Amino acid sequence: MTTCKAVVIFIAGLQSLARGQSLTGNKGCPCLGADYFDELSENQLDIFEKNVGAAIDPREYGIGCHAHDIDALECSDAKNCTTIVPLPPACDKSYCKRSWCFVDPQNCSKTHSPSKSQPFKGRHYSYATCGELDLFTYTERLQSLKDKTFQVGYSSNSGGWKGAYNPSGSFAVNNQWTGPAVEFINEVALMGKFNINMTQPPEWLRNNSKEFFGDSKFDFCVYAVSLGYLDFCVGAFSISEKRSSITTMFEIANDPVYLITFSSEGEQKTDWESFKAASITVFQPFTPLAWIMIFAFCLPILGMLMFFHEYGAPGSAYPRNEAMLLRRENGGAQPSNEAIRRKIPMFKHLSNSLYMGTLSFFQGSYDQSVVTVGGKINLLAIASFIMLILAVYTANLAAILTQDANKPVVDSIEMAVKQGMNICAERKLADFAIDFYGLNPSTFVPDPIELGGDGEPGFNCPKCKARERIFSHMRQSHDDPTQYCNVAIASQEDIDVLHGYGSHCDKTKVGESIHHRSIGIPIYDRHADALVSLLHKSKADSIMTKTLASALPKSQCPETGGEGSALNVQQLTGVWVITFSFALIALLAKFILSCPLQRNRLARVGTKNITTERRIPFNRYDQWGNPAPYDVVINGYKYDPESDELLEVTAGVSEAHPLAQTLSNTEGLDFDCIVEEENSRGGGTSHVDSNW
Repeated sequence: MTTCKAVVIFIAGLQSLARGQSLTGNKGCPCLGADYFDELSENQLDIFEKNVGAAIDPREYGIGCHAHDIDALECSDAKNCTTIVPLPPACDKSYCKRSWCFVDPQNCSKTHSPSKSQPFKGRHYSYATCGELDLFTYTERLQSLKDKTFQVGYSSNSGGWKGAYNPSGSFAVNNQWTGPAVEFINEVALMGKFNINMTQPPEWLRNNSKEFFGDSKFDFCVYAVSLGYLDFCVGAFSISEKRSSITTMFEIANDPVYLITFSSEGEQKTDWESFKAASITVFQPFTPLAWIMIFAFCLPILGMLMFFHEYGAPGSAYPRNEAMLLRRENGGAQPSNEAIRRKIPMFKHLSNSLYMGTLSFFQGSYDQSVVTVGGKINLLAIASFIMLILAVYTANLAAILTQDANKPVVDSIEMAVKQGMNICAERKLADFAIDFYGLNPSTFVPDPIELGGDGEPGFNCPKCKARERIFSHMRQSHDDPTQYCNVAIASQEDIDVLHGYGSHCDKTKVGESIHHRSIGIPIYDRHADALVSLLHKSKADSIMTKTLASALPKSQCPETGGEGSALNVQQLTGVWVITFSFALIALLAKFILSCPLQRNRLARVGTKNITTERRIPFNRYDQWGNPAPYDVVINGYKYDPESDELLEVTAGVSEAHPLAQTLSNTEGLDFDCIVEEENSRGGGTSHVDSNW
């Protein structure tokens, strides 16, 4: 033994003792002494020197917990690998510094492995008894795959997008295989430097597979792998308890399973239910209490405060009195006319303030003329309130209108069952739901016997394309539970594929995932250790994740939610209802006020004559209470506010005047129309003729 070697072993021994580790290993798996083994022959010594190196004493190699490979030939080139990217498996030399020893497999309860290299083939070694990880075995496994040829069966998936696909079907021996599972295995083969030989499982095994599993090509491939006729299969295999019980299954992905139902666009309701639901949509941005706060408190209070500030101010929309024409008629005598001023009733101003507050909400602004300082400051309060309320309302309404398109009828299996709905599902998912949720098997549409099925719950027939049949047999309402269903249980993968083709766009997943389906590949147990190690390394390097991300189908269905979505006529029902309700009320008011009501008429009845008085206001106001921009002429008279007298207007007005307009009798008085013409002050002149 060289001095350098002795020093290394001494230091390693001190490190082991410092960690509380025995040099003879754990008592449950003690290291073997040198006297346990026979002396090596000259031929074995030559092999040892060739494989391990002359710097190591073969009599002490593997005896006691030491880093026996620190000076081995295979560890001497570890530094040469540091510049290689990515680092090959052969460059992982971390095991060179780890302690190990030879152990008796019959007297070892810790992890141990048989040596596969000469001259120690047949001996067992253990890193675990020395408290170390066995990275040598891991590296050795990966290296064992190099240049190996595996017999591989390819199974074509009938649905989804994560598996393997070939137009010629399962076990086709050609170069037309596509899909994420195929691309993943190709990458793994390049990484492990092994070869793949496409192989069909022996046909004579099919009957035996059918007796054990059933009539499935995927089960057939798993069966062939379990017996060693294939080394592994490529495809998206559902990992079931039965498959895992006969061979190793490596998970390459998992697929969440959801309840599938119709989106709200496909929801069927009665005409009245649809109308009622759509009508209240425009009120959903606020709760009923919030609406009451807005219309019964905020707007009335702000409107009445405006009246408080503006009442009686010169030029305001709330004058204390108004000018009127008093016309007296006494039988056949010549009627007399005079100007009077009447105090405007308080309730009229208050009702106008309430109206204008409500109008400001719908119009989005408060356009009343404000003349006082207090009124102008109060106007800021009104304007800020309207701006903020309308901004919040608009944002919430937009979100509600666009999100309602995806609102489901049900959102859980329990709700579906409670509503008496039946379910479509593949056999495996139907069995899971029956066991997990305790559902009655009759809830599921049975396997169609006419297509080769067995009549049991869930689709499993080989000729019915079960994964697509789930969606094509969904109906919102039906009377044949043996053929159709209201909802379905299916994987995210299946609905991704259908939406990628732009089909079944009226169906959507709802709620949280109810199950996760594990997808993997079957591996022959004899090769499982090496292949699983490489596959895990590949998954850790995100090879499968990147492959799946590039293959994810892009939905071709029209967007029914989110920014910029078009709204249909039914979604805007609330708008139509509110708009035409106001229009109808306006027509009703027009009809009622057009009747010849004799308000403000005082009748004094004598023995021979009846004296009648009519009071007709001269002032006209727009919807905001602002004075009209023209003079009002009634029966040939107009009011002069400066002299507070009537002025006779002599200009004639023709019935054919181009500016003739009908004025609504909003005050319930005896005049029918107003005619407007230019006057000398540049404004308009309006004539009211009671004899029109």
